[in-house]
Formats: sequence, structure tokens, C-alpha cells
Amino acid sequence: MNILHKRFFLLVLSSFIYFSAAAFPHSCPLLQNPSDTNFIKDNPVVAQLDSLATLAFFTNSTFTSDVSRLNKYHFAADSVPVYVDSVYAKRIRAMSVASPFEYVYNQQVRNFIDVYSVKKRKLTSRLLGMAEIYFPLFEEQLDKYGLPLELKYLAIIESALNPIAKSKAGASGLWQFMLNTGKLYNLQVTSYVDDRLDPFKATVAACRHLRDLNNIYHDWAIVLAAYNAGAGCINRAIRTANLDTNERITYWKIQRFLPVETQNYVPAFIAASYVMTYATEHNLYPTQPPILHCDIDTITLTQDLNLNQISAYLCVSPETVKFLNPAYKKGIIPATKEKPYILCLPREYMADFMNNEKSIYCYKSPQEANYQEQLRLMSSVKTVPSPVMAKVSPEKSQTQTQAQTQTQTQNKVTKPAPVVEKTSVSKTSSSAKIVYHTVQKGDSLWSIAGKYPGVTVDEIRRLNNMSTKTIIHPGQKLKINLKG
Repeated sequence: MNILHKRFFLLVLSSFIYFSAAAFPHSCPLLQNPSDTNFIKDNPVVAQLDSLATLAFFTNSTFTSDVSRLNKYHFAADSVPVYVDSVYAKRIRAMSVASPFEYVYNQQVRNFIDVYSVKKRKLTSRLLGMAEIYFPLFEEQLDKYGLPLELKYLAIIESALNPIAKSKAGASGLWQFMLNTGKLYNLQVTSYVDDRLDPFKATVAACRHLRDLNNIYHDWAIVLAAYNAGAGCINRAIRTANLDTNERITYWKIQRFLPVETQNYVPAFIAASYVMTYATEHNLYPTQPPILHCDIDTITLTQDLNLNQISAYLCVSPETVKFLNPAYKKGIIPATKEKPYILCLPREYMADFMNNEKSIYCYKSPQEANYQEQLRLMSSVKTVPSPVMAKVSPEKSQTQTQAQTQTQTQNKVTKPAPVVEKTSVSKTSSSAKIVYHTVQKGDSLWSIAGKYPGVTVDEIRRLNNMSTKTIIHPGQKLKINLKG
């Protein structure tokens, strides 16, 4: 199995594990809205206007996963159609006539057609389903930048339409941007946000990158190869091919001088384009996606918010919110007025979010509220004196007591000091009001600060001698200075 085959299988497998997890139910694990007397329901008149405004466009979607309607050739359920080369060649010629991309048919392309249409049929069906989420976005941006719409199939080769796909080399997202290449196209990566995982931002960046490459090479197949291997690699292959100065440079003339993965990259793209176009002819039909593109809505936030707050208050499953907002790595949207961020939600929940936005910002789940109350009560309880402290006369100051204890230690007193087993939160002296928080998986300085009333991220950093670039890790002990 060659390198591109392995890469394709790994990406597709990860995509469909993610796809299965994202087949989300609309359930509420933490809160039932009817019991919340503060919850503002949508105005029925406005809700009716919304339904009328979207009726004509959003209910005319031609998508269906009903095999009985899609199976126009009346294939048996277990039928796996395979055609002779002349049929494949004819269909691909028709695709080439209808596209600026020069589609060709050869044995390499045939091999990848077999991968998509024979060997990995179930995975291809799921690709057809995921396309209903992302292809409308891709087509809109490709059209905006004047690029061939067929380039939408490139994301299949890159990520198998998995928005959180990550390669061993460190490329991430639907369009598999490396960190430095992403920065060239304004894809920022911080501790909380990775723009490469944002479907919209990454698609815009991919369009700009493809446009820049086309301005250099003026051949779409070479553009795809350069997207995969980099412009430097393509230029070296052109030099090695030693073509005549008047000869047109094409991908197929330099193919054998490219890395093995790039030699297979364009044939795989052609095969993916073919199978997605002629899926019905191969008895392939889409798996129902978790949501359609037309059912997703967006809103701009100017205040930081945790995805769990949204999920709990609106009774939308955490999987749904996470699936639609993959760029927020730790589940936190660090929005400010100076740097706003976009929140994506199912369209049916957007009115509830807008009506209850202020309450959502203030909302804490019952579990979190109970935890913070326990911490408050703990901080208000005086420290119980140890046996040594109990023997100290009231006239002696705390400094004298500490001095005596230090002297005993220096004189190697045989009686050992009591050992206190550390837990996730352990208290020290009442005067300092310091507790230790053990970092758990998924914790961030934002979420930790939110668990302690009045504590800020900056205070945690100062108390623990942390810089703004310090990364916390599970098991790490952080000092927290309790208030009040």
C-alpha cells in the first residue's frame, strides 16, 4: 500500500469515528428549560416570520438519503458495479469538458476509483453525507475567488472532510494547513483557538492559497501538486524534467520527478471527483449527516463564553456544539469587543440563544454552582490547630511558634511531623487563604479561575510565577488565593 493510500485510509477512518460521535441527539444533559422560570421563550409571531422567511429556500433542499428514491438504476442492495475502461474514460472526458480542470483517465486513476467505489464503499457513503455539510461552503468561497468549483473535492484527499483531522506532520483541519502556511493566510493558533480547524476561515485561506499557486503555474493539476508538496518541490521537479523552453509544463510531464505521495495525489483527486459525481452509477448513496449546511446559523460574540454553558442552558447536546465549533480547542470562546469570535449553532436554537444571551453568560450548571459553594464554605472555616500548636501558650506569637518548630527540626527531633495527603484541593493556613488546585484533563486557566469566586487568570499566573505562554498539564498543582 503506497503512502497516499495509507494517508487516505487513516484520515477517512478518523473522520468517520468523528462523524459517528457527531450524530448527535438534541438532548439536554444538564438542564431542562421548562423548569427555568428565567428562560425567555421566542416570540411566536417572530418565530412564525422566521419560518416563512426560510421556508422557500431551506425546505427546497434536494438532498435525501432515501435509497429507494436515489437507486434509479434499480441495483440490488449488495450490487457493486464495475465498468470497463472505456466507460470510465468517457465519463471523465465529460467531466473535463464541463470544468477548467483537465481531467484525464489512466491506470492510476482507475486504481483509486476502485478504492472509493469497491474497497471502501461504506466510507465513501459517509463522505457523500458529510459533503452536505461542507460543500455548500466550499462552493460559495471558490466561486467568490473565481476558482473551479471542482476544487471542493480536494478536501476529500486532504482530510476526508474531517474538520479536526491532523496529520503526523502537524497539518490540521479540513484543508490541512501547516502552522506557518496558515499564518500566511491569517489563520491564527493560540492556546484556546486554532483557526485551521474553523471550516469557514480555513476554506477562505485555502481559496487564497490556491489562487496564489495558480497565478504562478497556470495549470490546475500542478496547482494541486504544489498544494500537496510545496512550490519549492514543484520547481525542483520542473528543473529535473529539463523540458524544452517552448514546451508547455504540465503535471503529467513532471509527475515522475515528484515525491511518491504527490505522484498519486492528482490521480486520487480525479478519482474522488469521479466517484462523487457518478456515485449513483456505482450504487453508492449518502449516509444521513448529523446536520445540513442550511440548518447551521452563526452569531458574533464579544464576550468570552464556555461551550458547556451554551449546551446546558439551551438543552443542545455538547456533541452538537463541539461539532459545529471545532476551532475552540478547550471549549472556550475567548471573545472580546476588540477581538470578536463566531459561534455556530443549529438554526433552531439561535432564537433561544439571542433571547437569553445575558443569562447564558451568567449561567453555571448545578454541579459547578454546588462545587463553588463548597469551596466558599471551606474557605470560611478556621484552621484546626495541630497538636504542637495546642501546647503553645496564648501569649506566644505565631512567629515564636514557628521559630520553636524550626529549632526542633534543626535538633533532629525523632518524632516525625504529621504527613498530610494532598488531594485535588488542600488547605493551608487560614491567614493566607491559599488552596492547591490539581489540574485535571481539559482544565484551562480560564476554567480554573471560574471555579473560585473573585479569582482571576492573572492572579493565578502571578501566584505561580507563570508567564503568559506557560502551558498547564494534568496533575500540576496550582496555588489559588481565595477571596473573602
